[in-house]
Amino acid sequence: MPRKGSSKPLKVAVTGASGYIAGRLIEQLTADDRIERVIGFDVRRPAFSHPKFVFDEVDVRSPALEARFTDVDVVVHLAFIMDPIHDEQEMRDVNVNGSQNVFNGAGKAGVKKIVYTSSAVAYGAHPDNDIPLTEDAPLRANLDFSYPAHKLEVEYVVREFRQEFPDVTFTLFRPAIVFGPHVDNAWSHALQTPVLFAVQGYAAPLQFVHETDVARALHEAVFADWDGAYNLAAEGSLSPDQMLEIVDRKRFELPEPIAFGLAKRMWSMGLAEAPEGFLHYVMHPWVVSTEKLSGAGFTCEVSNLEAFTETVDLSRGLVRVGKRSVKRGDLAKGAAVVGLLGAAAALRTVRKRTKI
Repeated sequence: MPRKGSSKPLKVAVTGASGYIAGRLIEQLTADDRIERVIGFDVRRPAFSHPKFVFDEVDVRSPALEARFTDVDVVVHLAFIMDPIHDEQEMRDVNVNGSQNVFNGAGKAGVKKIVYTSSAVAYGAHPDNDIPLTEDAPLRANLDFSYPAHKLEVEYVVREFRQEFPDVTFTLFRPAIVFGPHVDNAWSHALQTPVLFAVQGYAAPLQFVHETDVARALHEAVFADWDGAYNLAAEGSLSPDQMLEIVDRKRFELPEPIAFGLAKRMWSMGLAEAPEGFLHYVMHPWVVSTEKLSGAGFTCEVSNLEAFTETVDLSRGLVRVGKRSVKRGDLAKGAAVVGLLGAAAALRTVRKRTKI
């Protein structure tokens, strides 16, 4: 098993190499003298190039992956479809079956360490959640939202893998909401929506982690003897009022039945980036404890406030309409009107069907 300070340079394989977190990690790894080679796996080639970096175009579901892990010391598994797609079978196949294929292939190939990013969403968002949640808290992901459901299922895959390959060091991170200059997900897109919808009577705090801190933690995990699950987040959280003040917009509150009905309708119409289960994660707390990872010697350098503010500042001047970001100046040309009219039509439909 690789140890920090080892004289033998390591070979590291990274799945999902074209992703923004993987890109930051690969940059750090190739600049590290302790790394001999970084092999990146993905279905599309990343823009990054370096003499130490080798790209291999392969799907994480491919049976050929096991052979690719020969002589690899550490596998960092980052390939995952985060933003929900309507083809849920395909999404689950990549996320769950792909992860299982990566882990089993690495184990059979003799890889001694695996680093995997699960997510804090695996704990689920519930009114009775502890604040903060420790790594021993039960995993109760909200199953009507595909991304948390898949993260939960892969956590079970990890448990089975660890029983079959007990000698493999397995570092499992559960990051909070990842923000930063390269982030491109449903959470960051929510900052660009013309209207901030909320569920009446609920105001949960949110917790963030900056992309640079995620990359640093992954980099450190390649060498550190961190075995088991670790929450990964900036300490504390932000209240809805704090976030609204930074975004500088008011929110429009809807009764719970209408909010869920509207979210479901907009998802079916292609006007939303996530199904109605996404609402659980803005209604109920899922703030995690950072004590275990801090005790292992790693703390996030960027605060919740700094991560959130930086991402908000980068999104100013943009409005999210459906699945596109539009400059505010284009609103007058009608680029966003269609999306707003669609949302209004969906809301009218839901109000007709829902009794409060």
